[in-house]
Amino acid sequence: MLGLQHVDLMVCSCVPAAVQLLWMGYFPCAPLGPTLAVSLQLLSLVRQLFMRMPPNTSAWCESFEAYLAGMGYKVDAKEGIRRRFGNAYHWYCILEISLDEHIQQQLQKSISPPSDIPLADASSSHYSPDSDVFSSKMRPSQYLQQCCPLCFGGHNWQSNNSQQSPSDVDAIVCIDACFTQKRRSGQPDDPVNPTATVFLSPEDIQAMECEVDGLQKSKSANQRRSGQASKRNHGDEGDVFEEGMRITTSVLKGCNDSFTAADERRQKASTQFFSDTGVMALLCRHDHVIHLANMTSAGEKQHYALALIRSLFGHLPSNFCVGLLYDIGCQLEQSCRKWGFLKSFLPCISFAISVFHAFGHQWACQLIYHPRKREGFGLSDGEGCECFWSSIKGLIPSLRVSGYHQRLFVVDFQVHHLDMKSLNGLGQWLLRHWNHCQEKKASASKGLRRCGVDIPTLQAEWDAQIAAQTKPTPTKLVVLEQDLLHGVPDMINLNIQITECCKKVMNFKQALQRQRSTLGLNGPADLARIQNSSYLQLRMHALAIKKRIRDRLLERSYRHTVSEQRLQYHTEASVKRQEAGIVKLASSYNNLCLQMVGLIHKGKAPQGSIAPLLIPRDSLFKLDVDDDIWQDVGLGDDADGVLPAWLADDKVRSGIRSLLELRRCEEEERRLLKEKQALVLWFSEQWACMQRAMEDAGLCLMWQKQLSDFPGAAYENWGLSNEDLHSMVQVPHLMCVDADDGERLDGFESEGEGEDDTVLDDELLYVAEEFALADEYHQHNDMSLAELSWGDEMDSDLLDMDPPSSPSKRARR
Repeated sequence: MLGLQHVDLMVCSCVPAAVQLLWMGYFPCAPLGPTLAVSLQLLSLVRQLFMRMPPNTSAWCESFEAYLAGMGYKVDAKEGIRRRFGNAYHWYCILEISLDEHIQQQLQKSISPPSDIPLADASSSHYSPDSDVFSSKMRPSQYLQQCCPLCFGGHNWQSNNSQQSPSDVDAIVCIDACFTQKRRSGQPDDPVNPTATVFLSPEDIQAMECEVDGLQKSKSANQRRSGQASKRNHGDEGDVFEEGMRITTSVLKGCNDSFTAADERRQKASTQFFSDTGVMALLCRHDHVIHLANMTSAGEKQHYALALIRSLFGHLPSNFCVGLLYDIGCQLEQSCRKWGFLKSFLPCISFAISVFHAFGHQWACQLIYHPRKREGFGLSDGEGCECFWSSIKGLIPSLRVSGYHQRLFVVDFQVHHLDMKSLNGLGQWLLRHWNHCQEKKASASKGLRRCGVDIPTLQAEWDAQIAAQTKPTPTKLVVLEQDLLHGVPDMINLNIQITECCKKVMNFKQALQRQRSTLGLNGPADLARIQNSSYLQLRMHALAIKKRIRDRLLERSYRHTVSEQRLQYHTEASVKRQEAGIVKLASSYNNLCLQMVGLIHKGKAPQGSIAPLLIPRDSLFKLDVDDDIWQDVGLGDDADGVLPAWLADDKVRSGIRSLLELRRCEEEERRLLKEKQALVLWFSEQWACMQRAMEDAGLCLMWQKQLSDFPGAAYENWGLSNEDLHSMVQVPHLMCVDADDGERLDGFESEGEGEDDTVLDDELLYVAEEFALADEYHQHNDMSLAELSWGDEMDSDLLDMDPPSSPSKRARR
């Protein structure tokens, strides 16, 4: 390795020092008067390194300075190279990103869809917050196609709809929030980076927040007025289905109590210490980031998710259906239907809950929203956001103290790297999921054959199970009405007393009804019967214990596992301590079940009683959506009569599970085949764009040759240099272009002239001369570039420059 060398550059306004350094293969730390230049190869190495590890320019520069000191080179100890190297690296990354964006934009301009697919209206390519209408696109936008060609690539997604089930959706996305990606308050403002970003603009998020607040205020006022009239005329309605919902209000309330994300007032990050409290992401099912939303509130507000959904539909056609997986998907759908959020989009959205969060929901909610039970979601699990948070967790320390725009830039940079990494493995992803789908499909088919029940019967039993387990909880309606005499002097106090009495009576009756529902009693006759029946007493006790076991298992398996990482040790210890209590409850429950079995054998149980199922110890802590822990066989109010087959028949229950798994596998098959076709069509369009670009390069060379004797400037700017043109053009393309060009020029020749062969031969000679000149140009260009380095070869990665003199003292060429 040669030593560091001082080089004097002859600069002028036409060729500044930064341009000359780029010619020499170095990137300057400043556009004017740079004092440090870094090798482009070294910057490329650091760029690849920081893609795969947390970026830390301070540590890297300190290590490099120590390395140089060991080699005998001294760096200015006061200033060092950290700041200057950081500037060079940052703007080098921006240059690389800008170059990729420019190439993509130029390629997109040359994309022309097939003749049977009309072009989209450019004026409606973005969603307008002021008008709740779809865009007039006939296919997903180029932005979405670049995000994920499997979900949004190809132009025949509409023709695929005829081959799919009506319940299938066109694409599946997931939403989740992360409150570990914070940024502290008081950080200095940094300049805006001139690159595209996947983050929604603050204006879009603010507009959605204002819209949400406005709809809630107006709807609340209307509901208060109508609710008072309804209470006067009909009383309380109790547990009912809200409009458009398939689960009751009591189930929704239970899900809301289980999740902190459903409570918008719950503070997850302090706005006093953090300016940015987290990030919410919208990803496709292939873990590709579509949009991100920077969160500034203390809780997980719904307007962030609504803004992400609105932005997605701004890039989609009006009849494009989306499956949405969210940890509180049931709560989000209820809010949309109750308050009128995204009203025009709701027919095109199918809500579901992600697999990891499903066990925190009520069983009735799982029947409707679990992706393994809801039609259209195949084998998608909705946990792509969790993988994304894991991949960028290394950025947490550095972004905690970064500037606002620098934080967005670093996350965008990492997203771009992850997308490119995933793009390289899309074929392997499809093959892996196809093989997994075939294995599960074979297992499900085997289970269906083993159960011996036909599919129509299993479907009817599944429908009956949903209807039975999602019906409203029986609640006695209470109507309290009193006619008040006009002219009573203390009318205000009287109204207050009546309201308080009605409230106390209502609360007492509701509490009594809940206790009776828990005990499985339907009236005083049942109470007298249970007091004289030891079997019924055991049954009630077993049911209460089983519900307690379910609550403890949910608390152990879900609610503690979503805690912060800094509490991991404490959480593990707490969960371990709870296992003994859960095992003890399971043992008590099994003992009660054995006593009930003994009473049934002795004939001391009511006629038709069915023994409840025992809880096996080995599978107690392995919760699954179809485990027996969720079913109260032999413990319900109908346990004394004939139980339905979906609850009592083991073959029917096993067949229902196999049927649901088989249908999800069939949906996954159709989706994988569609995604493969979309990938092929997307690549064919990209390749056609490249072909057209190369053909245009050949035309440019031909036009330059034809206009060589035309009056004008000798070297006009055609958009790129001659060496770039020559590097893009290949002989077959030029020959094809020349032949076509010769045919087109024949029409402009005078009649009777037979110079076609001569013209073609001349053009071929021109092509050969162009390639010879190109080769010679590259050889001389390398030589001149070496001579530009003033003799000696520059092998060093850092070029330390003396502080430049004032412009008046600079040497001129």
